[in-house]
Amino acid sequence: MATSLSYRQLEQHTPARSLAQPVAAHLALACDLARRAEGQQRARLSAAVSEIAGLAAWLHVDLAEPAQARGFYKMSITAAQQARHPLLAIYMQGSYGQYATTAGDALQGLRLIRDASARLPRRAPNTARAWLASLEAVALGYLGDRSALKALDDADRYTDTSGGEPVWPWVFQFDSSKIASYRAITAARLSMPRLASQAFDQAATSVRSPKQAAVVAVEQARVLAAGGQLEQACALAVAAYDVGGTYHSERVRHAVREFRASLGPRPPQRITGELDARLHSAYTTGGT
Repeated sequence: MATSLSYRQLEQHTPARSLAQPVAAHLALACDLARRAEGQQRARLSAAVSEIAGLAAWLHVDLAEPAQARGFYKMSITAAQQARHPLLAIYMQGSYGQYATTAGDALQGLRLIRDASARLPRRAPNTARAWLASLEAVALGYLGDRSALKALDDADRYTDTSGGEPVWPWVFQFDSSKIASYRAITAARLSMPRLASQAFDQAATSVRSPKQAAVVAVEQARVLAAGGQLEQACALAVAAYDVGGTYHSERVRHAVREFRASLGPRPPQRITGELDARLHSAYTTGGT
C-alpha cells in the first residue's frame, strides 16, 4: 500500500510511460501474494490489488490506451469487492465512470456513477458524497443536461458539512476550490460561459498536477473561444499542449486536438498558427 501511494505521488510529475512497467510488476506481485493468502490477510491484499490496478488504469488513461484502461478499472472493482470494502469498490467504480465520461461515453459514465452513489452506505463520509455528486454533474454536463446544476448544489452541500480528515480510500478533502473545478467544466459543457468563467476563477487555487491542470486549461480555452476570445483560448491550448509534450501525456494532447477541431477552419491563421504548428509537429520527423 505504501508503495502504491508513492507511485501515485510520483505520477503527479512523471510521464505515465515511465511508471507503467514498474506499476505492472508491483501489481503482479500483489496479485500473486493475494492468491496465496487466506482470510483477513487475503482481504487486505485484495484491497492493495484494487488500488494498484486503479493506478494502472489511470496510467493507461493518460497514455490514451482505452482497452487497457478499462481492463484495469474492471480488475480494480473486482479486487475491491473481494476485499469486502464497499467504499473502495464505490471509489473505483466512480473513477471508472469519470473515465467513461471524459472518454466520450458520458451516458455509460453517468450510469456507473449513479450506481456507485446508490450503493453508498448510509453513514458514508461526506467527501464521498460530494465527489460522486461532482462526477454526476460533469457527466450530465457532457450530455447537455442542466440538472447537472442541482448535482453541483448537492456537492456544495456535502462539502459544507464535511470536515476532518477524508476517509480512505479518499485521500483528499473536498473544498470549495475543488467543487469550483467541476462546476467550471460542467458549465463549459453546458455552454454557460459566464458561470464557467466565474467557476474557473474560483478554482484557480485548487491544487492540481501539471497534467490535470493542462486538461482543465483546455476546458477553459473552450469557454474563451465560445466568448470570442480566440487568441487567449489558443494561447491556453498551446501551453497545455506543451505540458502534454513535457510529460508525454496523450490524454492532454488529445484534449488539445479536440479543442482545435471544435474551432473549425474559420479562425484566421494569425490566431491559430502557433497552435496548428504544435499539432502538426506530431506528424513530422522527430515530433511528439
